[in-house]
Amino acid sequence: MRRVPDSLWLVAVLAGFGAVGAIGSFVVQQRQEMSRQEKHAQALTGGVVERGERAIVARQCSACHEIPGIAASRGAVGPSLAGFAARKTVAGMLRNDPDALVRWIRYPQSVVPGNAMPNMGIGEKEARDIAAYLYTLSPRET
Repeated sequence: MRRVPDSLWLVAVLAGFGAVGAIGSFVVQQRQEMSRQEKHAQALTGGVVERGERAIVARQCSACHEIPGIAASRGAVGPSLAGFAARKTVAGMLRNDPDALVRWIRYPQSVVPGNAMPNMGIGEKEARDIAAYLYTLSPRET
C-alpha cells in the first residue's frame, strides 16, 4: 500500500478547514438573515415568532396546512403557507397586513362563512404570535 505524502495530508486538512469555515460563515449569515426577518415580523405584528411557532404546533395547524419550519407539516386541506410574507392577500379576500391576518386567524368563519378553517378560539396575543411566525416565511422557502 502506498503512503500518502505528508504535504498532501496538509493540503487535505487545510482544504477541509476552508470548507468548514465557508459552511460556518454561511450558517452565521443565514442566522443573521433570520434574525432580521424575525425582528421585522415581531415589530410588524406585535407578536413573538418563537411563541407563534409553539402555538402553530399546539393548535395543530399543520394538520391542514403545509408550514415551512414545522415538523411533519403536510396538511392538504388548507393552502401551503410557504412564502406567506410575500402574499398580497389573506384568504384571497383581505389585504395581507397584520391586522387583517390576526382577524383571519381569530375569526375565519366571520370573514368567509362556511370556509374550511374553523374558529379555534385563538386570542389576540396568540394570533399576533402566529402572525409573526407567518411573516417570517419568505418566498425563498417556497
